Amino acid sequence: MRTQVAIIGGGPAGMEAARVAALRGHKVTLYDKENKLGGSMNLAAVVKGTDREDLPAIVRYFKTQLKKLGVEVRLGQEVNKATVQELKPDVVIVAAGGKHAVPEVPGIGNRKVKTSEQLHRQLKGYLRYFSPQTLIWLTHIWLPVGKKDVIMGGNIQGCQTAEFLVKRGKKVAIVENGQEIGNGLLVNLIRPQLLDWLDKKNVPMMAGVKYEEITDKGLTVTTKEGKKQTLEADTVLTAIPLQPNTQLFDSLKGMAPEVYAIGDSKEPGLIVDAIADGSRIARAI
Repeated sequence: MRTQVAIIGGGPAGMEAARVAALRGHKVTLYDKENKLGGSMNLAAVVKGTDREDLPAIVRYFKTQLKKLGVEVRLGQEVNKATVQELKPDVVIVAAGGKHAVPEVPGIGNRKVKTSEQLHRQLKGYLRYFSPQTLIWLTHIWLPVGKKDVIMGGNIQGCQTAEFLVKRGKKVAIVENGQEIGNGLLVNLIRPQLLDWLDKKNVPMMAGVKYEEITDKGLTVTTKEGKKQTLEADTVLTAIPLQPNTQLFDSLKGMAPEVYAIGDSKEPGLIVDAIADGSRIARAI
């Protein structure tokens, strides 16, 4: 009798777990609350474009493989304890993605602020009707941000968001409360190229700052030299690294003989990390 595997989340970790588990002879059902597979890769494709990495092509590859391997894919279906109780799977793999972090700064609720969670939710809504390639084109016409933007967060998320906005004619500044700009970017290739490109585009990049307050003028920070200054902005965007999202995993513990959390649900990282984690767990069940 084949092992019944239920995978929750159709992002890179979930799709790879489904592919490998099916290759190993398990009966796999993949659930996703969105109406299309891809998860974070669809979002990343819009922000990063397809010149450097053709993420939509990777999604197409997974869709083809899952179909060939007979994986049952159920889209637009949110899974909870009741669902799992009814399914009675042998293995549950939670690949529901990470959760967005919001910096605790006075004024974070200001109308000027667009959090990464708000922007991602809006983008997911558009992705229900448009492909990433179409949205890339449309964002050159309209974006839900002003002409002058300050990005809170200078890691990979903030730098790629800055590149995206600059290419669409926005004036951008990056501020980071850590000591470095560009953490998470590939050190020997992407990081130096992107930081050099941002520098040539006159993007201010400030590390080691303390976020003081968000006002109607913009973001007030204290620099690492101890100087307080206000960076004027039409929009203040948060681009803080994701945090583990263990709520669903914790609620499903004991609901099946084996329950695992993978990818950003367990430890947020790069897409390649999520794929590797999905493969690792699928090979272990």
